[in-house]
Amino acid sequence: MPFKHNRAAFRKILLSTMLFSAAAASAENRQCQKDYESVISAEITQISTALNEGNYSHILEKSDFSIIEFSGGIESYKAILSLAASFFKQSNIQVEKVELLPPNNSHIFGKKEFCVIPKQLTILINGKSITGDPSFMLAVRPLNSKEWKYIDGTGLKKNPDMLYTLFPEIPSSQNIITD
Repeated sequence: MPFKHNRAAFRKILLSTMLFSAAAASAENRQCQKDYESVISAEITQISTALNEGNYSHILEKSDFSIIEFSGGIESYKAILSLAASFFKQSNIQVEKVELLPPNNSHIFGKKEFCVIPKQLTILINGKSITGDPSFMLAVRPLNSKEWKYIDGTGLKKNPDMLYTLFPEIPSSQNIITD
């Protein structure tokens, strides 16, 4: 009988160790809060101001592939960005200020980390300063990479179900946008 007792105790210890290891590994895989100051905030600011110079190639480079694919592929996405750059130039629109807040949380679903970065833009239209509604950027990275890609959250705020179309690995019961 002592053998069975030791076996049960061994199982409990093994299970506890496995759960602790899994939790620690999951925590170690979360990079969002660590990368916010050094990488994410700077990249979001660069993306948000890229159209000031008509530089949509930087936006293309830093956009998550899911939005590029949803837009019909790289050529279609380039055409959309080119139209946006032309509109900014013709309408004399400049992004004056990008205000970001650190993320409250990050989430791991499937093999990706997702991070909601609160954002508010102030734009100049013909010299008149206008502050937009609070929004966010969604930062996404594969767990096996340190490189972040982004999706502007304005469209996701208006159509939250789009999140699950772009990222089927996120369970529809999880609303990460409200973080």
